[in-house]
Amino acid sequence: MPIAREIVEKHIFGGPEERRFTQDSPIMPDVWIAFGAATERRDLLFSPHRDSTPARLAEAIRSRLDETATRAADIACNATTVVARLTFEELVTLVLPLSGWWKTHASRNSRDREWLTRVLGLIASAPEVRTRDGALPPRPILEKRGKALIGRARPATKLDAGVLWSVNRNRSARTQLWRSAPAVKADAATRLFNIRCSDLTFAVIDSGIDARHPAFVRRDERGKPLRAGLANSRVTATYDFTRIRSLLDPHSPHHRRLANAKGAKGTAPGDTKELREAILNGRDVDWSLIEKLITVPHDAKYKAPKDDHGTHVAGILGGDWRVSDRGSNLDMDLIGVCPDIRLWDVRVLNDKGEGDEFSIIAALQFLRFKNAHADAMAVQGANMSLSILHDVVNYACGRTPVCEEAERLVDSGVVVVAAAGNEGHIRYVTPSGESDGFAYISITDPGNAEDVLTVGSTHRYRPHSYGVSYFSSRGPTGDGRVKPDLVAPGEKIKSPITDGGVDSKDGTSMAAPHVSGAAALLMARHREVVAEPRRIKQILCATATDLGRERYFQGAGMVDILRALQSV
Repeated sequence: MPIAREIVEKHIFGGPEERRFTQDSPIMPDVWIAFGAATERRDLLFSPHRDSTPARLAEAIRSRLDETATRAADIACNATTVVARLTFEELVTLVLPLSGWWKTHASRNSRDREWLTRVLGLIASAPEVRTRDGALPPRPILEKRGKALIGRARPATKLDAGVLWSVNRNRSARTQLWRSAPAVKADAATRLFNIRCSDLTFAVIDSGIDARHPAFVRRDERGKPLRAGLANSRVTATYDFTRIRSLLDPHSPHHRRLANAKGAKGTAPGDTKELREAILNGRDVDWSLIEKLITVPHDAKYKAPKDDHGTHVAGILGGDWRVSDRGSNLDMDLIGVCPDIRLWDVRVLNDKGEGDEFSIIAALQFLRFKNAHADAMAVQGANMSLSILHDVVNYACGRTPVCEEAERLVDSGVVVVAAAGNEGHIRYVTPSGESDGFAYISITDPGNAEDVLTVGSTHRYRPHSYGVSYFSSRGPTGDGRVKPDLVAPGEKIKSPITDGGVDSKDGTSMAAPHVSGAAALLMARHREVVAEPRRIKQILCATATDLGRERYFQGAGMVDILRALQSV
């Protein structure tokens, strides 16, 4: 059996006599806990020291592993972080010595060295604990094993010393009128102000949008849909970040296979060769090279996503499929909040709706790159209807890698909207049996980021009666800030799905695109707020409808698009 989390935490934070509430080593507690559960390779995120770069850190790690270990590690870097799958011994003996903390504290006699010896000895004993009766070896044996690991550590070269700052887990991500459009007054706002969003673009960072769906076909001036097909789709670009790690790892099988490809349009051997050489030479991430390799062409070979979550989310934000459309078998119009908006399909979740923090961070960096290298903003907003569970013991709230990257995107002028998460419902085990309840401090990342618009869920057309959805994550954040910021309809929302279908879904994933649409309408009506995401957030929160619920449940209340437009 694995070493229980409680035991690992006791060794990390100490006992009642000498309790540590935080720890200063580069390795975050959840990394120790993960290796205590199993010493197999773990997927980790590494942050470079401020005086170093991700490319330099990645190359330093590669240089310390042999060829077999390098291939197994799948080392890659984006513009801020490095990702690698390492064994416990590789992490301790080869990578941890790259930190300044190792030189200052762990390589000489100190209380930190004693602490490290104790923790290392415990984790090194995990296989023995799992194969016997679960009892820990005596303390002298734990200390001996910890000292042995420290003794096998390879000192860093003068060039590489201090390039590492911190080690985190590469956390997994998951997915979380339409009578809902009238609830947020989107229909009234568009009729009253005759708003058009056709020159605005929102990125849907999700599992993918089926660009072939008739809900995303452009319309002529009379409102008639153009001929169905990719050429007339309002999904104007598709980027696949589910394989970004393979592209940024020069030793990956996928990279070698691409390098040997013969002339495939958009993935020419020359593009891949240049990217590989850039990575091996320690150059920073060049998105102009990577863009060609992550672009999904809208041609005869186009591959629609298998998971329908992203298409459903995009439909709420910008779908337009009517009963009167040719070939429609609808019994009611499906019209999103911004039915003429342009969409970017940014795929970070695979066909099973699963992804990781590294891929999401890379996608956010790419959006900043596209805006920085365009004559005008290429994308004005980003919707993330996904969640990464926040571990309050391991991270300062809102300061995880994905939260910090989301803040950088906001700083660049992009509105970032995130689902609050579906962790609001909890099942307790009591002496009398199981009992249902609600979980405070359950907001997920990147919704914990301060300047992100974090959205909870309410009933689709009777929010005052039913209040906040039972599943919707509640605040406050782990450091005491009010979240969510707003709520929007998220129950039984009908929207398009892949292969020309329609379905109803529940979740804060469905609530978030209502707020993305509100932000887009505000930008379309009042051009002075474009590239002012904090002002947009302030306006939407100040004009929200109070549902009379606890602030940590509802935030400022339910988004009211009409009132927001009239307030400026």
